[in-house]
Amino acid sequence: MAALSKIRSRAAFSRFAQSLTAMDVLPAGWVRVCAVLVAGGEVAVLLLLLASPLAAPAGVVGCALAAGLLLAFTAGATLTVIRRVRVVCRCFGASGAPMGRLHVLRNGVLTLIAAGGVLSSGSAGGTAPAYWAVAVAGGAVVGALVTRLEDVAALFRPSVPARPEHAHD
Repeated sequence: MAALSKIRSRAAFSRFAQSLTAMDVLPAGWVRVCAVLVAGGEVAVLLLLLASPLAAPAGVVGCALAAGLLLAFTAGATLTVIRRVRVVCRCFGASGAPMGRLHVLRNGVLTLIAAGGVLSSGSAGGTAPAYWAVAVAGGAVVGALVTRLEDVAALFRPSVPARPEHAHD
């Protein structure tokens, strides 16, 4: 989802690159290169993980690449939050939410999951197709929740009562 949201159109890719510029964590000359590397890295992770049932080393490399990307995302989000830079998160495409602590937490947890994948990939030998089916289904559900995390978090925030426009004394 992350890669697709960035490469689905020139406009989407430009918005992603502009969000990197607004984060102000990279030298200006590196923004476009970094945006291409991020999108390409995300596509590579997908392809490597899809190939992992056929070649276990692909899973290890895919998880390692994912962990590296996520570690960089976590560092960038952390710097953005610490410096109080208000920039819209373009992690999964169009979002109205500014980068915040929730993004840092999400990226940190995903980094740990990817690192766990590195440690567990290839150690089990052959895996039964039923386990792959459960992993894919579980990954799809978690992926859907992660991509809509801001919406899910909003469900649990206390609502602020609306103030009347015209208060009468």
